[in-house]
Amino acid sequence: MKIDEISSRYPILKTAVDSIKQHDNISDLFPPQVEAIKKKVLDGENLILCTGTGSGKTLIGELAALKCILETGKKVMYLVPLRALATEKYYDFKSKYEPLGIKTILSIGDMDSNDAWIERYQLICCTYEKADSLIRHGATWLKSVGLLVIDETHDLNLMDRGPTLEIVITRLLREVPNMQIIGLSATIGNPEDLAKWLRSKLVISNFRPIPLYEGIYYDGVIDFGKKEKYKPMGEVDEPELKISEDVIRKGGQTLIFVNTRKEAEATAKRAGAVIQKTLTPVLKNELKRVSDEVLNALETPTEQCRRLSDCILHGASYHHAGLLNTQRKAVEDAYKKGMIKLIVATPTLIAGVNLPSQTVIIRNVRRYSSSIGRMESWPVSLYKQAVGRAGRIKFDKEGRSVLIAKSDDEAAEMWDYYIKGTPENITSKLAVEPVLRMHTLALIASEFCKSEKSLLDFFSRTFFAYIYGDISLIEEKIFEILGLLVEWGFIVRKDGRLLATRIGKRVSELYIDPLTANIFIENLNAAVKRKTGSFSFLQLISNTIEMEPLLAVRSAESSEIIEKILEREEFFLQKIPEEWDLEFDNFLKSVKTALMFESWIDEATEDQILTNYRVAPGELRGRMENADWLAYSIQELALLLGHKDILREIRKLRIRLAYGIKEELVPLVRLKQVGRIRARRLYSAGLTSLEKLRAIPIESLSRIVGQKTASLIKDQLSGKEKTKEEQATLKNF
Repeated sequence: MKIDEISSRYPILKTAVDSIKQHDNISDLFPPQVEAIKKKVLDGENLILCTGTGSGKTLIGELAALKCILETGKKVMYLVPLRALATEKYYDFKSKYEPLGIKTILSIGDMDSNDAWIERYQLICCTYEKADSLIRHGATWLKSVGLLVIDETHDLNLMDRGPTLEIVITRLLREVPNMQIIGLSATIGNPEDLAKWLRSKLVISNFRPIPLYEGIYYDGVIDFGKKEKYKPMGEVDEPELKISEDVIRKGGQTLIFVNTRKEAEATAKRAGAVIQKTLTPVLKNELKRVSDEVLNALETPTEQCRRLSDCILHGASYHHAGLLNTQRKAVEDAYKKGMIKLIVATPTLIAGVNLPSQTVIIRNVRRYSSSIGRMESWPVSLYKQAVGRAGRIKFDKEGRSVLIAKSDDEAAEMWDYYIKGTPENITSKLAVEPVLRMHTLALIASEFCKSEKSLLDFFSRTFFAYIYGDISLIEEKIFEILGLLVEWGFIVRKDGRLLATRIGKRVSELYIDPLTANIFIENLNAAVKRKTGSFSFLQLISNTIEMEPLLAVRSAESSEIIEKILEREEFFLQKIPEEWDLEFDNFLKSVKTALMFESWIDEATEDQILTNYRVAPGELRGRMENADWLAYSIQELALLLGHKDILREIRKLRIRLAYGIKEELVPLVRLKQVGRIRARRLYSAGLTSLEKLRAIPIESLSRIVGQKTASLIKDQLSGKEKTKEEQATLKNF
């Protein structure tokens, strides 16, 4: 079926289809897309589209979104699991559809806002968690949503974000009953369950635009089953590098999955030694530009920045959560353009951005699970998603995936379990107690559920209830949670109704676990009578479920951390457990995490943090975002409790966290273009206040920070240019 036929059937989509044809170079629709249209997805029918990677699921969501907006004037919410994915979708949609007059917006940030300005937009890209937050804050524009598109719907099966997605879907379907819903999912074992729960039509397909050959490497040969066995001709002995060299010399690219960040970096370095021999002088110059970009992503490069930069110079790279966002984007863009020939990644990339490759290599099918604290085998669904990236449309006639086996027995087992295997069924993870606490309070605080009966009725409509037949498995937990919420003062029972208190409503809006909020409140009340410092609050926010996983404490570090505890005993707000208590190990981890944050606000560099705490810059930035969110929550609770003296201390701590500065630099970083390094340079030159900066001649200031920055500083001090907001956060850092 030609894509132009859509214009014939639905004339309102003609300009949109023309834009898609030009932007994505699409002329023919894939079979699953044709089937989706035949099942009237463009006529408002709910649909679950369950197909493999690269089969064109997104296009169906886009077409339905465009028709909804152009025909009904209603809004479309496009939900994805990760910020990076939301950002990628936003820029893609914006470039294609804003010329058509469709206003597209990205909403992934502030979790304490209803984003009222979204009222002016039609296509909203956001994460599951942000959608949940918008619902909690009572965003009035949600009533005008005509279509909900859920990307990666199979994430319902994940312990971390699955329950949030389940609640968002259940609630939106109740609040906007006539809303169309489209679920885009990878292959799963029980798509019928998902379709029945959502009262949707179902399209299941194994179609791939490029044939995929799945194989296993053992003893120097790749067995592709029905396809002829293949012997890679690389010069090195390491299987994944031998295969990669063979692929790259024939004009392809490889994507290698390994277990850990350390393995990813080491493998990429070894790969570079092989790949550099294949690079042309022109390509070397292009790689030098990318290499310089990742090297200078921070004001002062870290050892990791230098390692990554060196790998890229040789045509290889690694990709993991320790990289900064700017570095990850530079690597991804260079790979998509064919400049970087090989990426070695941890499994986190599988659910990340779209990075197709000619060949996907999986070194081993084991990964570390933080939930169980040990290594576990990959599920079949993860394997299928990983190998689905093999085969670049318009570049490759076929895609190949290779598992590395160490024995005949392992090869046979991999063949049966992974290559011939069926993806697991998805189930609900709603029974996890912290999840139930958060969402039970949210349902009451937003007045969506005003009684025990309406609360149980809501949960009876969830995917959990559909899968298990009823909610008896969680009903007792819900009643226990209601008792705790009453005990903590977050809700009250009155004449058979459930009502949120003022502080309970605020806790729900702050998007933290009610247990965490109760701990904060108890310790804030205690803080009024005790000596406190920045470390007091850093340890308090570190000892929360939201900050997990905490930094691991090696046995050699235990005694040193215990010494730190004894030195700072008077500054702890929480009671220090005895060494034999069950919670002591976690307490030690919280102290180490707090010490890492303290090092940062005492102006340790990213490189020093990496060396001393093994926390890479990307991970550090993520942890700081969490710390700021929790510190903001403490600030808001202190405001409600009337603890005004603590407010000033917390606000100052948030600025120090955002910039990584000691207290004396706080006034200076209010100025644009003044971060931790320039602020310290100014302070060391005796310019310790804004008054002294006003007095110094611009010529003298220019010698310290440069002419351009000096002029900007003077403009801000004279009122010609606005300064930063005093309460800076990581969002605008």
